[in-house]
Amino acid sequence: NLLRGKFKSWLDSRIPPASQVTLSQRSIFIVPSKTGGMFLLLLILLLITAINYQNSLIYGLVFWLFSIGLSAMIFTYRNLSGLTLKAGNAVVGFAGNTIEIPIRLADSKRSHYGLSLSWAQNKADNEVADSSTISNETEVKIPFSLNTRGHLKTPRLKLQTRYPFGLYTCWTWVRLKSPGIVYPKPITTPFIAAEGQGDDLQADANLALGNDEFIGLRSYQAGDSLKHIAWKYLAKGKGLLTKEYDNQQLSMQWLDWHSLQGMTEESRLSHLTGWSLQAEQEGRAYGLRLPGQTIAPSQGDGHRKQCLTALALYNLNLANPSEQVSR
Repeated sequence: NLLRGKFKSWLDSRIPPASQVTLSQRSIFIVPSKTGGMFLLLLILLLITAINYQNSLIYGLVFWLFSIGLSAMIFTYRNLSGLTLKAGNAVVGFAGNTIEIPIRLADSKRSHYGLSLSWAQNKADNEVADSSTISNETEVKIPFSLNTRGHLKTPRLKLQTRYPFGLYTCWTWVRLKSPGIVYPKPITTPFIAAEGQGDDLQADANLALGNDEFIGLRSYQAGDSLKHIAWKYLAKGKGLLTKEYDNQQLSMQWLDWHSLQGMTEESRLSHLTGWSLQAEQEGRAYGLRLPGQTIAPSQGDGHRKQCLTALALYNLNLANPSEQVSR
């Protein structure tokens, strides 16, 4: 464990985490592969044979194969050198699920061949375009299992190649700051009314969100519910429109932290996450109450994302608040 800790510290100082990394001699490692070891052994045997029999033809063969080995080392190193790895767009997911993390590989000067990309701490490998050519900019997606809520934290990536002859293994470990949010694992149970309130409020808690008589169409605005989008018009190529309805008083549900007494923090967050998804699916307005934070009742994709993000980041010490995914 001590050696592993020292190696990790050395690796962090040599290849620090970043949102974009361009590979150079400082971040690339290369050693002979098993095939390369057999090749070296063959050269030694041929050299001993040439010395023993004083055979000029075998000498020439040894030196020619040795030059090929040196050239292969240079080409294998160049196959990674100059390649830029970038973190892709922000991703979101729920703890316990597996998502695909987008990684961009780019180099405008030359092509790269036979690359394999995987998590250094994960057995799930993702071959880059089936070991074909990588040129300009290519995006690949690598499966990743989400474990804990909060900001997305991924381990180091291992990018490896044995091109062109398989005599050398050339690799690098880079840690990209992939933007993203991991929501708590949802647990779906019947709603528990907030303390002192009924399950559905029809008095001052009602909201006029428009869900009654259809009155027309308007241009789509960010945060509009997907249920109100006019999909038929979109399919006809008439643009993204939202259906408008005459005002109607909708039932509203408060999702309250204090209504889940006797549960652990993570269990409460999971129940509140499940309730948020359930309320959105049922088309009811809902608000969220957390210790020190209250989100007013509303509906729509923007409201759902705001609630889930608040649950994901609840009670976490954020070292880099700027890394939060924008709402």
